[in-house]
Amino acid sequence: MSRRARLFAALVALSAGAPLARDARAEDVEENVQENVHWSVRDVLEDDRYRFCHEDDYPLTPEEHAWCPIIAGSSDVCPELPAACKLPPVELSSSAASGRGGRGGRDASGKHRAGGAPTDRGPSEDERRRPGPEMRVDLSGMSFLASALFIGLLVVFFGGVIHALLKNLLRDRAPAEEAKEERAPARGPTPEETARREVETDVQRLLARARSHAARGDYARAIDDAYAALLRRLDGDGLIEIHPSRTNGDYVRSLRERPDLKGAMRSIVRDVEGVQFGVTPPSEPIFRAVMDRVVPLVSRGLALALVAFGLSAALSCVSCTPHAGGGDEGGGDRSPSGTQAVLEVLKEQGFKARRRGEALAAPDRGLALVVLPGAAIDDATWKDLFAWVRDKGGTLFLAGLPRLPDEVELGLRVAQDAETSTALAADWSRGLRASLPPGKRLVEANGDEPEDLYMILRGESSSTAGVVRRLGQGKVVVVADDRLVSNVSLAAPDNAQLFLDLLRFAPYATEVEIVDEWTGVGAETPFEAVREANLWPVIAQLFLLLALLYLWKGSAFARLRDPPAAGRRAFADHARALGLAYRRARASRHAAGLYASWALDRLRERVHRSGRRGLIPLAEAIAARTGRPEAEVMRVLVEASGAREDAAPASSLRAPESARGARPSPRSRDGAAADLELVRELQGFLDATGQRTSDRKTT
Repeated sequence: MSRRARLFAALVALSAGAPLARDARAEDVEENVQENVHWSVRDVLEDDRYRFCHEDDYPLTPEEHAWCPIIAGSSDVCPELPAACKLPPVELSSSAASGRGGRGGRDASGKHRAGGAPTDRGPSEDERRRPGPEMRVDLSGMSFLASALFIGLLVVFFGGVIHALLKNLLRDRAPAEEAKEERAPARGPTPEETARREVETDVQRLLARARSHAARGDYARAIDDAYAALLRRLDGDGLIEIHPSRTNGDYVRSLRERPDLKGAMRSIVRDVEGVQFGVTPPSEPIFRAVMDRVVPLVSRGLALALVAFGLSAALSCVSCTPHAGGGDEGGGDRSPSGTQAVLEVLKEQGFKARRRGEALAAPDRGLALVVLPGAAIDDATWKDLFAWVRDKGGTLFLAGLPRLPDEVELGLRVAQDAETSTALAADWSRGLRASLPPGKRLVEANGDEPEDLYMILRGESSSTAGVVRRLGQGKVVVVADDRLVSNVSLAAPDNAQLFLDLLRFAPYATEVEIVDEWTGVGAETPFEAVREANLWPVIAQLFLLLALLYLWKGSAFARLRDPPAAGRRAFADHARALGLAYRRARASRHAAGLYASWALDRLRERVHRSGRRGLIPLAEAIAARTGRPEAEVMRVLVEASGAREDAAPASSLRAPESARGARPSPRSRDGAAADLELVRELQGFLDATGQRTSDRKTT
């Protein structure tokens, strides 16, 4: 018979509830079963996350240190535990351990816990540190650091809002004369002007509109929309500031502190300006080249947000405990007093094992419930569980409950055991020799020793450490000490086999659920979870910050302005931008002087002066051509000549000596009006002396 066949036969015999025959063949089968369980335990405890099996200085609590005489000098499944046993036990205090509420007594909801006295299983694996002079961690300041961090975030946020408010308010404090512009006679806007005024500012809508224009073959507008989306993204990120007076080169220079963006922006601007100024005809390849470079840049902020969100979610779940959700895949308590290794060994042996997170209800037939101390089970739930055992053939495994439930059919209680031996013997197997530290035993409610279907006896006095009692169609397994169901118990020979034998006495048990203090304590609604975690103040502040953010982005904190023009498609737009720059600097005299210099040169080319030089012959010629008085023409020419000298560079010989090396002062409102009138007079002279054709277009 093969090893697999012998193992299967042994499992069938045990699951049928009958003890194995006491012959050599049965003992051989039993030996193969124990060997299989031994290798399962070894495979599980080889995981480095079970630190007590891999660290020779692992800190053990006094309760866990009681296993050291059993482990003796060596262990093939837990090699470093004997070395850790040579060190003295350590009293470990853990906030999480105390936060478990102990095991026993009555919880906040008034439910009776499965036990009358608190029996803590010790701090979890992640909380284990052996104290020493080289490592003293004080966690009392964590609350202060968290509060300081949150207050710092609030200060940064409100500082940004105040900065935006002041920036807009100071921008509105321009002189009153700057707000009044020369307006044309009132007339209705043309459709083209209306389209130019409707400026789209949403990045995604601009990209969608660019693709729509490209699909219709309008590649010029598609390129403009793609470039506008890039500008809006950079403006929203605070890297540039969109303004009608700024050129594409200004936007590129604004990115001097971001060389990676500056290089990409320069290449995009090169293609966009080639189309806008007529150097390169708009085409699909040009649009694709621009679009392929714009999309990664405008999506960079979203990608960084997603990466930050993913990292925060991953980092926040590094130490996720499976107790809250009832799962066991995320890494349960792998300390010596934990039960994660027990679950994994059960899975290795073919059981569907998990921790139960939801509240206890009517279980299925093929289920075994392992109840540990601390489980919150009220009297009504106990009655339902025993009815499930009697009527549906369930299996109830009660491990180390300080106070057993008041069930007439059970009739057992826990008492202190005077036996000091650690050896356990199972009456269904002569070769099974398990071990358990001295502690408690089971007695009948009337004080007699129990007589049951199967029993676990301790030492020479044969005190009862556990029983298997039939109850209706099912079975109840009662063990006096819950330390049998722990990770460190697996390091003792045959303990895992003893636990599995007790479960396999149930013929239909294919699933095992561990019920502990975390079963049924989860919140039923998100609101209850928030209340229990005391998160309402934090959530209220987050909602307040979100409302302020919406107000900041959606409400006007300053005087509303007309949106800028859609884009520059001709050189005239750059001229308008230059004019706006002159207007902000109140350099109307400089602009009038530049125009006067150009106008005087054009007038000299257009009129005949009979070889004479100077303003007088020029005034006579213009007066003859225009019919205006010569004195009036002479006055305009003299004023234009003075404006030309004022506009000359400070280092030029044409500039007045008093103005050399000095910066021109801003013009007043009356001076600006006079400069504008001078420009109009010169324009009138040019119109009167120029050649007029029917197809001539004016700008």
